[in-house]
Amino acid sequence: LAGLGSLVVNSGARILALVGYAALFAITPLRLDTHRWYTWVFVLLLVDLVWYLYHRASHRVRIMWAGHQAHHNSQYFNLTTAVRQKWNPWFELLFWVPLPLIGVPPWLIFFAFSINLIFQFFVHTERIGRLPAAIEFVFNTPSHHRVHHASDKDYLDKNYAGILIIWDRMFGTYAEETHRPTYGLTKNYDTANPFRLQ
Repeated sequence: LAGLGSLVVNSGARILALVGYAALFAITPLRLDTHRWYTWVFVLLLVDLVWYLYHRASHRVRIMWAGHQAHHNSQYFNLTTAVRQKWNPWFELLFWVPLPLIGVPPWLIFFAFSINLIFQFFVHTERIGRLPAAIEFVFNTPSHHRVHHASDKDYLDKNYAGILIIWDRMFGTYAEETHRPTYGLTKNYDTANPFRLQ
């Protein structure tokens, strides 16, 4: 139900956001050339950085955490955890506002964000152990994301990455998985009612 509710609410919110981003894109003189391959790379990197900033804020700003905590409430960690999403996407959508103003077409914002979310779906698993060191150094992996979903004191507020773990390494929020995490919140809600969790 959490995933279904998120799908319904987020679909409507994203349609409104698309209209808003299109209006902002129309008033800016800036335009990124989407016919150049490096524009796509730049936008993917930029969206990933914005995701990191948004995700970090979602854990540090109380009103944002109130929406995001539903995703972290699960005491299990598997692909179903990935679809336990918030029903309040407004803060997330506000974080993308600068992108159309610097000339990123709204459709490309949503494309890059979709790639980011698809990637993140697959890091919600205990089935995959540590990957080769070069991959673990650059990319968000199941190992990194297990740390993020932990309620252990040494793992709290770490590894906010979407696709690239380099943002966490650069901004001091990286933690390596050294023991099996305890999943869930520091104080879990004793309910499976999606309305109460939201």
